[in-house]
Amino acid sequence: MKKNLLHIDEIRFLIIHLILVNHWLTNIFITKKGLDTSLIDFTFEITSPVLSMISGYLFFYKTKEHFHYLKKLRARLHSLVIPYIVWTVAFFLIFFAMKEIFLIVFHTTYWFGPILSFNFTNLLSTFVNPPLINFWYLQNLILIIPFNFLFYYMLKNNYVWFLFFGLVVANYSFHWVYIYFLPRFLPYYLLGCFLGYNEKYIPTIKLNKVASIVLIPLLFFAGTGTSYLEYNNFFIILLKVAIALGFIINLFNLIDSNMKSVIVTYLRNNKVYSFFLFAIHMFLYSLVQRALLKMGLENFVYNKYYALLFCLLSFSLVLIISLLMAKFLKSRFNNFYYFITGR
Repeated sequence: MKKNLLHIDEIRFLIIHLILVNHWLTNIFITKKGLDTSLIDFTFEITSPVLSMISGYLFFYKTKEHFHYLKKLRARLHSLVIPYIVWTVAFFLIFFAMKEIFLIVFHTTYWFGPILSFNFTNLLSTFVNPPLINFWYLQNLILIIPFNFLFYYMLKNNYVWFLFFGLVVANYSFHWVYIYFLPRFLPYYLLGCFLGYNEKYIPTIKLNKVASIVLIPLLFFAGTGTSYLEYNNFFIILLKVAIALGFIINLFNLIDSNMKSVIVTYLRNNKVYSFFLFAIHMFLYSLVQRALLKMGLENFVYNKYYALLFCLLSFSLVLIISLLMAKFLKSRFNNFYYFITGR
């Protein structure tokens, strides 16, 4: 992708911020009922599709001549499998301890799930149902690894590849057979594989300030406007895939045209913390939002404006705490930080 690769990490880091927005209601719905969510109940459904497309692209980029599958396998072991195991085991232990302590001290449950017995069977079960619910995406990325070897040979023939892609989309539409991989992952990943294998580059369009300002609400609409569309229609799925691709192209050009802006500078300087933010934010939301509610804010969140302020405050606190933790670990325990984040 030549210089286009320079912005991939910035795009991923920005997308993870949108994932934080997607999850800012999760804990409130668990702990409080009857909220007025009219200003905050929206979802950037585009997040996992964009990340999936980028992952497929990067796996097959520059593999047309030489496909070093074992090298790719080792890279995925360090970047995905080991971090998945570390975080899953760690939070199995953390949630077990916190649930027990919370029950003893406050005589109430800390989390929505039951307290699992501390045994090897339950530990193994957490790899299938990880305590961090957003790790479903990492599960899909890990389990797709063996299929990438087959994908490589299918990519050598465009007709075979697009027939396979069409069958996958049709299967999600008509439910012929069960596919483990979620529809908001696999079609996008497959398109990314094709684009990476064929080394397709993002078209560069220089945007002025006015165009950049106009593009931001359009991207917001594109990111949230398709969340109500189900993956049960062939052409709807193709439309959602096309929107995700267009989202990446426009987001790339928005970043490329505003390299000196505060936001792009922030993304560029902190993109190394992407995985850590992705992994830790659900846990921090559970801590921060419960603390804020216990401090007296629970009496205000029934008003839609206060609910919006509550979500913005908790989002900001989770983001700040996550980045401070990541920077501390990276500065003091650099090797450990890269071990748990797959870098």
